[in-house]
Amino acid sequence: MNKRTLFKYSLHALAITTAIYGNSALANASGFAATNGGTTGGAGGDVVYATTGTQIHQALCNRASSDTPIIIHVEGTINHDNTSKVSGDSCNTGPDLIELKEISNVSIIGVGSGALFDQLGIHIRSSSNIIIQNVHVRNVKKSGSPTSNGGDAIGMESNVRNIWVDHVTLEASGGESSGYDALFDMKSNTKYVTLSYSILRNSGRGGLVGSSDSDNTNGPVTFHHNYYENINSRTPLLRHATAHAYNNYYYGLVSSGMNPRIGGKMRAENNYFKNSKDPLGTFYTNDMGYWQVSGNVWDNIDWSEQENKLHPAGPNPTSTTTINIPYNYQLDNAQCIPNIIAATAGANKGLQTSNGQCGSTTPTDPTPDPDPIPEPTPSGENLAISAGVDGSSKASGSSYGNVNDGDMSTYWSPSATTGTINIKNLNTTINAIKIIETPASKGSITAWSLVNYDTGVTLTNGGAVPNVITFSNTNLSKVSFVIHSANGVPQIAEFEVYNGYTDGNNGNPTNTQVNGTYRITPKHSGASLDIANCQSEDGANVRQWSWLNNDCQKFNISTVDGVWHRISPVNAPSKGLEVYTHSTTAGENINIWTYTGSYNQQFRLQSAGSGKWRIINRNSELCLDVAGSKTADDANILQWTCTSGAENQMFELTRQ
Repeated sequence: MNKRTLFKYSLHALAITTAIYGNSALANASGFAATNGGTTGGAGGDVVYATTGTQIHQALCNRASSDTPIIIHVEGTINHDNTSKVSGDSCNTGPDLIELKEISNVSIIGVGSGALFDQLGIHIRSSSNIIIQNVHVRNVKKSGSPTSNGGDAIGMESNVRNIWVDHVTLEASGGESSGYDALFDMKSNTKYVTLSYSILRNSGRGGLVGSSDSDNTNGPVTFHHNYYENINSRTPLLRHATAHAYNNYYYGLVSSGMNPRIGGKMRAENNYFKNSKDPLGTFYTNDMGYWQVSGNVWDNIDWSEQENKLHPAGPNPTSTTTINIPYNYQLDNAQCIPNIIAATAGANKGLQTSNGQCGSTTPTDPTPDPDPIPEPTPSGENLAISAGVDGSSKASGSSYGNVNDGDMSTYWSPSATTGTINIKNLNTTINAIKIIETPASKGSITAWSLVNYDTGVTLTNGGAVPNVITFSNTNLSKVSFVIHSANGVPQIAEFEVYNGYTDGNNGNPTNTQVNGTYRITPKHSGASLDIANCQSEDGANVRQWSWLNNDCQKFNISTVDGVWHRISPVNAPSKGLEVYTHSTTAGENINIWTYTGSYNQQFRLQSAGSGKWRIINRNSELCLDVAGSKTADDANILQWTCTSGAENQMFELTRQ
């Protein structure tokens, strides 16, 4: 194993997972995945870190056997260029897809800044006890270029058992005519599967259970707390099998939704259906399926008339069968589902789940300083590189010197959850420290202090470790970073020391964390960002307009993931600014949509100096822009290539 690219940790899997996500990551599988002996994935096995598809395959192939438990933490973009076949006695992998074939006891979990499987599908075949969690899979094609996994984002087939897919985002950019197939398919004897807290969007096909009329050995399957958006059909298509769907949000189903047929049975409870056509029934055949319904909300639904091969359950859906559910579960009130889903579903949400109490998802104002304050950025030479290092007792496999070697693939760990690491032989003035944790342990530290070792004086302290620790100018020889408490055993990749830092007002780009309610003013015009005609529906346009001091011109800004922010208009708190159609092209429009946490709905605020800020989309890395540098009311807001000095891309934030 190449330890510079694929780390193997000696810590227990659950301890590592706790260090990354806290207690939420320790949740057990739910639904049918919890039956048949349960689904535990790689619990109890080693933890490895992978940034390429090849490394994922290597992790599988380096096990002692095909059923040796393993947890694979994945960060970065996984694509065709970095995914190849790897051979070994404990694996059966292939190129151009992530292949989980003839194996068991595996967890694949996105960590750190996120795991994006770009145009690359995940294929589960003849395997069991698999967990896939916190990953984003997009634009997997079965035709055109490149192709992967038969066009399925996640596909299961041929004697598959006990699969839990949780907090994932699965999306395409069109239907079969554009080269895509399904987002989540199960066929050829796939059983005991749960899909939970996930987003499925912008696809012709959501997924199926049973690939043909003769494929009758699949299920049961559970779908709960998922968000289906802009799906043409199959949410799911259910042949013969039994499925349980509760507390899901279905928005914009184009042709049909849940489609049990040929004896398929669907129990649909406390779901929310909105702006959709035929969300439940037996469609495109006269071989009927059955359903049990209760507690659902049918909001603006277009029901077809009964006719040959078209058998909608509505307009007043009633049960046609009774389905027994063999596991315990808690139902949320269907009226709460849109807000719950907005807060919890999809990748990079911190694995949040419903608390069962319909809590509000509106961003709160923790009353920060009146104006956004940029996080400092270290400047100058990292003084630790040429200094010495020591500390308290270290964990096996780690080294003191790993924290000042400039190599992010090496680290020091204390022997327990507390400990001290020192940089020495400095003999100079310092005022900034940067502590870099490994992706596998990022966020584990819960209490720390920075101490002048020469005098014993505490320079500063805190809870979670910030991007940069700053303090008054201090001349010293040795500085100590003391870990007082942590969730799991921390891993410090680098301990950097500086004698200066910048604050974003000197021309250097600095990302800023903002929380509160603000007016957003384009610098060149003095107008305000505005939701056109004070609309609150999905798709409402974002423009500039003279300041009217109304809720359509005020925005709740809240951090969601480090420097990334959700921006929601006060008049529509469940919505968020987004780049239309997830586009990465300059010139695409900015509108509002029900907030799901997708990267096209997240932005960072970059200092442009003198109290001005660029607003940059996470998905495209393009800047919000007033079209054509217009100063008049109704000028459109779009995304454009960030341009130095362009005041139509600079915005003032004024607290409201």
